[in-house]
This record gives sequence, structure tokens and C-alpha cells, in this order.
Amino acid sequence: MSQEWRQQTFSQALDWGRNTHGSRLAIVAGKHRLTFSELAERAESLARGLIESGVRHGDCVALWSSDCLEWLLARWAVPAIGAVLVPINTRFRDEEIRYILKQSDSKALIMSKGIPSVNYYDILNRIDPYVPAYTRGDWSSDVFPALKLVIGIGDSMPANVTPFSDIETQGRDLMARDGVYQSFADKCAPTDVAQLMYTSGTTSFPKGAMVCHGPLLQNNFNTISRMRLDHTDRYLASVPLFSATGTSFTLSPFLAGAAIVLIEDGFSAERFCQLVEAEKVTMSFYVEPIVRDLRSFPELSNYDLSSLRTGTGAPLRAESFRWLCEDLGAAHLTNVYGLSETSNAVCRSFWDDPLEDRIASCGRPMLDVEIRIADPDSDEDLGAGPMGEIQVKAYTVSPGYYKMPKETAASRSADGWLKTGDLGALREDGQLLFKGRIKEMIKPGGFNVATLEVEDFIKKMPGIKEVALVGVPDERMGEIGYVYIETEDQADVRCEDVIDFCKSQIASYKVPRYVSFIKDWPITGSGKIRKLDLRDRAVESMSRSQTEPADG
Repeated sequence: MSQEWRQQTFSQALDWGRNTHGSRLAIVAGKHRLTFSELAERAESLARGLIESGVRHGDCVALWSSDCLEWLLARWAVPAIGAVLVPINTRFRDEEIRYILKQSDSKALIMSKGIPSVNYYDILNRIDPYVPAYTRGDWSSDVFPALKLVIGIGDSMPANVTPFSDIETQGRDLMARDGVYQSFADKCAPTDVAQLMYTSGTTSFPKGAMVCHGPLLQNNFNTISRMRLDHTDRYLASVPLFSATGTSFTLSPFLAGAAIVLIEDGFSAERFCQLVEAEKVTMSFYVEPIVRDLRSFPELSNYDLSSLRTGTGAPLRAESFRWLCEDLGAAHLTNVYGLSETSNAVCRSFWDDPLEDRIASCGRPMLDVEIRIADPDSDEDLGAGPMGEIQVKAYTVSPGYYKMPKETAASRSADGWLKTGDLGALREDGQLLFKGRIKEMIKPGGFNVATLEVEDFIKKMPGIKEVALVGVPDERMGEIGYVYIETEDQADVRCEDVIDFCKSQIASYKVPRYVSFIKDWPITGSGKIRKLDLRDRAVESMSRSQTEPADG
């Protein structure tokens, strides 16, 4: 594990994979199975085809598709020639797509037809009605001025969309005759931007974090020892590839010589179990909706899941983390804290840390990564113990947000630390305790309340499945808590039960004043609850209602 990746690029990583792990399995995607050598060959062919189609060093290439083999090929091909990959959240719709394609100056767009309920080509046509008139390979749109090339994955694409297979085939033919690909790859530097990660937007409109080759490769390589990965491992991609988590786990298994297994039709408990059993999957990523689905899957015990060993869960309730370790069998599950802006993980626990530590904390900082807990207003270092803003200083930190100098400057303290906007505390042993988002912190009567703390408390109440607390304006208190709750099936929980449960055991200013029950959560593509949507819904509900908040 002595490989140094900080001064390497994606093209060098591809070549290393071919030379080091050649015939080992790298990808399982439905009926497709690629070795490391085959992955390198196909990614390089695609890269050469992109060059021939006009993609150059520094050009942004957007990738808008659900998980598939082509997604993984593009993931490697685009940065290999010094272009910048822009993964797009598959849940985004008209306005979000318009914003990202334009704001990123994407020159090319690789896209699929969509999902059964949503046609992505129809979205493009709604955003720009002149799309059908554009020429294949030479689009000219006033809505997306930089966009010249649209590449389609699969079948049934418009005539002015270039088939993905054509780009790859053309590139393969050219690779056999010239050295153009290698000349582009050689010009790429470890400090070049490899991907533009648009934040998921749980609390604000997305910003494109620029992330560079060397930091991405090195930081995700450093995950290997934390999880004890090697070439025998198989990672099941349970969360979408476009997410920060998804992109990171295209790298860590690769750099360990392990394989990634895709769930092409999207996560379901049944498909998860089928693939774990069939492919001897050893690791995956878990969020609360995934854990809930697995725990409630009636046929879970019918599958052989004994190959499961490790993985990552974040953020998870203690009960969920423990169930994954002790009942599902992922005994070496690790906890993690990371951001798009930090080349993924900031802190991660070790696979052999005591279970209680892995449940309670996000582990220690990654190698050569510094963190501090600071006063959100003054940036004063608070040391171990107090809750404050998690701030990061490291080679892994993004150079900034694309074309957003003001937002970039605002994200840094005067002494150069990245202000994450997250709440946390440091234990005396250096392990990080994550407490939630600062923007999700509420201030009833001027007191700071971490929403995660109250949510975790309410989850202890019998019959509660999921909880989300947001702050809403209040004339007397300034701000008060509005809590959304999903109950277990058949559970008889009333609003007053929740209020009384809180009043009896936590400080009065932490007690939510409104309770609303919910079944269908607004979530991001990476499985996080969109609290901004919930807050807007709560404010609207309050404006329609004359009901006074509960006394507290």
C-alpha cells in the first residue's frame, strides 16, 4: 500500500490498473463484465473518440444518466484527457438542468434517454424548443452557448444526438493508428480539475466544487487501509454514481484492485440481496432509506449475505448502524464524514475500531487532513469538547467553486480554513462527532439547537421511523422547531405524544412547537432529506393555519 497518488492523474491510474490488475474483474454491470485491462482499453478508446469530436483539455463534459457501464467508462475517459467531468443528479429537472449545463459551460453532454417516468430528451426540448433543429455534433443553442456535442447512451435517441457507441468505435480505430490520446494524457497535470461536483442542494442552490486529479486519487486511495480493502473485495453501488459517495467508490475499489458491481435499475432490497449473493459482494454504502428497506424486506433471510464484511454508513442512527454490523453481517462497517469540496472523506473510522466508537463518531481525519472546531461567527478554534463549525485544511480541499469567486471567498476563514457549514465536536482522542448542518441549526429564543440532536432524541420514541426538524419564523421566539415524523406501520402516535415526550426529557427551548406526519420525503439523489423543501412546506402550512404552537 505504498503507492503515491498525489502526483498522479486519471490516465496514469488507468494504465496502472491495466499493468497491476490486468485480468482481474473491475466492473460488473448487468450482462457486462470488464477486467481492468478491458476497462482501460474501452475508456481510452472513448477518450480518443471525444478528442476527435472536439473535446479539449479543460472542457467540461456533463454526464446525465442513471448507473450503467457507459457512466463508468465516461468517468475515466473524460478526465484522462484533461477534460472535466460534470456528474448530474438524475433527480434534477428542467430548471436545475438548465442551470448546471449553462453555469458549467459544458461543451459536451453524455446522456441516457432517462427513466421510465421521465424522458431526459423531453426536458431538453422544454428548456430549449429549438433543440430539434440543431445539427449532430454542432449544436448552437442560445440557452446553452457552450454546448456543441450531445452523446446518447442506449437506443431511441434523436437524429442530432451522436450515439455513445459511435464515439467509442471511432476512438478505438484511431487509437490503433495514432498517438493523439497519449499526447493529451501527457499534458494533464495532477493539479488539473478532474471533476466539477455540484452540491446536492439540501439547503441551497447547487455550486460546482472543482476537484483535482491528485487529491481525488490520493484521498480515496487512503480509504483502502481504513476499510482493509484488497483485490478480493466487491463493492455494490447502492447509491447513485453521480453523488460524492458514488464518485469516491469508483476510485477506492479500483485502487485496491477490487471490482464495482452496479445496480442498474436502481436500489431495491430484493436486487441488493440478489447481487450480494450472486457476486459475493463484500461492501456497500448505506443510508437510512436503504437500511429501512432491508430491515422490512420479508425475504431477507432467504439470501446468502455472508460475504458482506465492510462498507460505510452515513449518516445513520445508532440502531441502524448496529443492525448492519450485528444482523446483516457487515461487521467491519465504517463511519465517515466528507464533502464534495474535500475530495470526499475528511474523517473515517478504521474497520477494526471498537463498534461503539464507529457508531458514535465519524472517526479520525484522513492522512494529511487537518480539522478544527471553530466558532461559526469568529472562526476562533474551540478545541476539543464544544460544538461549533467543522473546518478543514488539507491538500484535498477544492480550489473553489466554478465561476463563483464570492462564494469561494465566503467559504474560507481569514486564516485559510474551509468553512464546511457543518456542526460538530471533537473528542479528546481526536474523533469527530457530527451534529448536523449550521443552516439546519435553529435558534429559539437565541439558544443554539442542533437539529440532529433533537431528531436522534425523538427517534427513541416507540413507533417512530424517521424524523426531520426544521426551523420556522416565530414572532415571539424568533424561530421555533417544526418537526416532520414518519411512523412505523400501525403505530398510533399523536402530535401531543411527541410534544409531551420531548417536554419531559429535554430543555424547553429544544422542544418542537409543531408536529406534522409524513410518508413521502423529499430527498436528494444521494438519499438525504431535502430540509429546505420541508422548511418551505412548513412555512406555507403555517400561513394557511391559524393554529397556535404548543406551549413550551
